[in-house]
Amino acid sequence: MSARALLVSTAVVGALLCGCGADPAAIGAGPVSAADPQLHGTTRQQPMPGSAAGVAQGIAARWSAAGAPALALNVPIEFRAVDYTATVFNPGSPVGFTAFITTRRTTLVTTASAATILASNGASARFATPADQAMWQAAGRPSLGQAPAADATQAIPAGQYTFLPQGSTLTYRQAAALPADRGSLAVVLADHLRAYAGLHPPASMELKQVAYLIATAPLTDEVRAAAWQVMASLPGLRICQNQPGAIGLCIDSAGDETLVNVNPDTGAIVSIADRLMQTSPAYPHVAAGTIVGSSTFLAG
Repeated sequence: MSARALLVSTAVVGALLCGCGADPAAIGAGPVSAADPQLHGTTRQQPMPGSAAGVAQGIAARWSAAGAPALALNVPIEFRAVDYTATVFNPGSPVGFTAFITTRRTTLVTTASAATILASNGASARFATPADQAMWQAAGRPSLGQAPAADATQAIPAGQYTFLPQGSTLTYRQAAALPADRGSLAVVLADHLRAYAGLHPPASMELKQVAYLIATAPLTDEVRAAAWQVMASLPGLRICQNQPGAIGLCIDSAGDETLVNVNPDTGAIVSIADRLMQTSPAYPHVAAGTIVGSSTFLAG
């Protein structure tokens, strides 16, 4: 029996728009700026206990302060991430099953918004339950869509890479020219979401948009500060977990939760995730509380 797969992912949209013919040597060639730079040598402003907005505002204030490390613009930008993805086979059928795939990616985006992506398998596939694995075996062990063990090269043509996970394309040049005013920046991000999510997108989707922007895009310090201010202003933002080196900021929406782990000391995004808050037919056999998609960003 053949199986059709539905890919559900929080990976950056650009990583899914794959072409061919890119030169693997392009990764790391020439001057490159690392995305999601980190603050060093500044004093963290302690947020009010339990205040998610205070965490984001404190990081914004530090990015606005003199002496923050400047991101080099007008050169390619590179970031590395581990993407964890729920893949659903035969969705909506009695034999539907869910597998979780881990992929390591190194993405290099040029100023022309062309991209080269090196992707490799990050871990063995994991099934939601033993029954899911049995159904996969009964279906003839169809491909789960895992990347190869060695790096495979993917290419995105000039002008087509986007720094936003949903909505219209935000190119390198557009990202580098974003306004440094919080209100204006929020309007621009909402405009990019409009065709995808309508006039009033859920705040959880806006949280994911601004977090990906901070984690991957070429931003001036002023725009980076404004992006953290946009995050602080989102309704329903709350602290959902607190651990050494990371504070989880969450917004719930229709049975799902967007979770952004931030490092308050370095002012960087650690990871962005979607967590299932209640069981859903969209994810067969997946328990409530399960992470169904995430991107964890690697420093350096």
